[in-house]
Amino acid sequence: MLGHVNEKIAPLLPNFPYHYKDLVFLGKGIDYLVFDGLSQGELRKIVFLEIKSGVSSLNKNERSIKECIWRGDISYEVRRK
Repeated sequence: MLGHVNEKIAPLLPNFPYHYKDLVFLGKGIDYLVFDGLSQGELRKIVFLEIKSGVSSLNKNERSIKECIWRGDISYEVRRK
C-alpha cells in the first residue's frame, strides 16, 4: 500500500528528474511513461519508469517488461476503426 502512495507522490518531490506534465501514469507493469521534454515542445526521450522505495525489487512481470524493452522489442502502432 505504501508503495502505491510513493508512486503517486514521487513526481511531486523536488529532486524528481522529470516534469510532471511529461508523465503518463500507467500503474500496472510500469508506473509511468515519460515523454521527457514534450511539455516544453522538445521531446528528448521516452522513458518507461518504475518507482520503487527502499529495498523493494522488480516483480516477475516488471522484470519481463524491462527485458523486453532492453532487447528493443518495442513498436509503435496506429489503429483506425
